[in-house]
Amino acid sequence: MHEVIVLYDLSDPDAWEAARRHRAYWGRLYTDVFSLDLDRIVLVFRPAPDEDWRGFERIRLQWIFEELESEAGAA
Repeated sequence: MHEVIVLYDLSDPDAWEAARRHRAYWGRLYTDVFSLDLDRIVLVFRPAPDEDWRGFERIRLQWIFEELESEAGAA
């Protein structure tokens, strides 16, 4: 599994909540946060070094991607 990079526009309150929720899904230990400017951040979801977590990570990514697709469809 590779790193997954997601951009969030925090000027949208829903995106702010989504970023917080997605970071919680993945876990803080393996999520890096980079600020691009005052309104935009990037979350980098890194896989755990232990291969036993891959199944759980696939499920969590599915949750994140489903929410992102749902939000994009609503926009």
